[in-house]
Amino acid sequence: MKVSDLRSMLVFSAREEAIFRNFDLPRDAFYPMLLSLKIGGAWSYSAEHLKSISVMKVYTLYDEETKIGNTVEEIYLLIDPEVLKKEGHVNRLEKCGNKESRVLLIRPHSITLNAKRILVAKISTEKRKIFIGDTLENVVMFTGPSAYYAAHEMEHLENTEVEGLPMWSFEYVFQDDESRSH
Repeated sequence: MKVSDLRSMLVFSAREEAIFRNFDLPRDAFYPMLLSLKIGGAWSYSAEHLKSISVMKVYTLYDEETKIGNTVEEIYLLIDPEVLKKEGHVNRLEKCGNKESRVLLIRPHSITLNAKRILVAKISTEKRKIFIGDTLENVVMFTGPSAYYAAHEMEHLENTEVEGLPMWSFEYVFQDDESRSH
């Protein structure tokens, strides 16, 4: 690793510490958000004094005229979240970190969560900035992939084991050219 890279990483970490001190929360409350920022995905954390999850919403701002776009990520950090409502059923393959392979699960298409506090980090790839602040709401609804991730992380907080139909229960079917056209 180059010395300049190490120096940049240390400066980034110091800025991270400074920004998180503004929120008057225990440092460990931010673990899920930090993992989402640095690794991606959704994460959960549970301790005696608090529970927190991070959930990402990802979208792309694309200009058809210039043919240039930027991905925007919004990472929600929910402190002591609770499920208020789930709607719909989506069959989905998932792999949890502690499992060896993916399993078929049913997830809600939308999930509404209540939390004592909700922070949002908005990452602008165009501006190369991470904007972070409190939301004015204590309720948030996620749909589609964000809902699946939120439901998965809530299971972790509830100490529920992620169980589903194993991949080997699927059947391979040969599809020749003639059957694809029907």
